[in-house]
Amino acid sequence: MVLVLSRDAVAAALLGFLVETLGYDVRFAQPPESASATLRRVRPRICLVDCADPQSCGEEFVGHATMRGVSVVIFGTRETLDRVREVARQHRIETLLMPVQLGALESALIRAQGE
Repeated sequence: MVLVLSRDAVAAALLGFLVETLGYDVRFAQPPESASATLRRVRPRICLVDCADPQSCGEEFVGHATMRGVSVVIFGTRETLDRVREVARQHRIETLLMPVQLGALESALIRAQGE
């Protein structure tokens, strides 16, 4: 199961659609649910996190998710690229640049699933 976390409902829906086309079961946060509460409720194997959201793309959430055995893949736009790279470096996790290419998404999910 893949959890998609983004404040941008359109971006989350589009990314979720792509993940579903690759054969994965997708879940989303239920506003006003926090990222941590969603993680506890959904219990995903993989979590795609939008780095435009400082709550879910921060040390506390990413560290908590990885400690629970969740493979985290962060994504962002060119505007958030510096933040994406910094979080990825700190946690040694996968990154995706939006708009995402289907092949890049599939590769990132396969690698995350294997962790």
